[in-house]
Amino acid sequence: MNSHATNRPISADCIAARLYTPRRFNKQSKQRFERNRLGELLRHLGRDPSYPEKIILARIVAIEWELRRTDAILDAGAEPSGHMLRGRLAAETRLRLDLKAIGMQPATPRGPTLAEHLARHYPSKGAVA
Repeated sequence: MNSHATNRPISADCIAARLYTPRRFNKQSKQRFERNRLGELLRHLGRDPSYPEKIILARIVAIEWELRRTDAILDAGAEPSGHMLRGRLAAETRLRLDLKAIGMQPATPRGPTLAEHLARHYPSKGAVA
């Protein structure tokens, strides 16, 4: 029996929120990863990218691939060298700057939930004045 099997259904939001993450880092999984990430970035962009944006999008995908590959190496128990750590930190910064360059902004913070709003504006009637 599969140890990951559960009786509860998986919501569509949960499935949509998962990013494709390769289990192996080989040529085939790299191609699948690039196709997936480029599609997701284009979908998020919502329009055809200009030539400079295509260059930035290709760089974003390449940097994320290298970051995930480095993470897999570290997760496997390899001792990171100073060079590897500096390269990883530089790649994270470059990724953040490239995402910002094509207009990706952090998500806006969510407002209060309905329950929080109601609690704030309609305090419970349990307290007697």
